[in-house]
Amino acid sequence: FRMKYLALLLLVGAASILEAKMQNVTVKGICVCNKRRLANTLVELWDRDTLDPNDLLASVHTNSEGEFMLTGGEDEVGSIEPFVRFSHNCNAKPGCARVADYDVPKDKINAEAYDMTYVTLDIVVRGEKEKC
Repeated sequence: FRMKYLALLLLVGAASILEAKMQNVTVKGICVCNKRRLANTLVELWDRDTLDPNDLLASVHTNSEGEFMLTGGEDEVGSIEPFVRFSHNCNAKPGCARVADYDVPKDKINAEAYDMTYVTLDIVVRGEKEKC
């Protein structure tokens, strides 16, 4: 009985690996704070996972003009759930960083770049955290 169970488990595991498919997403935009472009902001592209820790797909700092572009991909069964995380000091307490997450629309997976245009970081978003 135990061997049959183990064989079934291995078969299901192998089938799920075969079902996984590469999914990519590209995100670009310009970070602004109080109507000024914000340089050196950490921008990270993540895949939200339910059963295991979220996967970091890519990270970059905004350039001197506040611009960013990142591309990442994940080999996954089902659809990836990408989101972008911004860690910045716009209107933050001294020595602290504000951390805000923005979901990437599902129709931007394996499609043209998701252009967030201007990301206004002085606006507090729901679920935002502060790291000090």
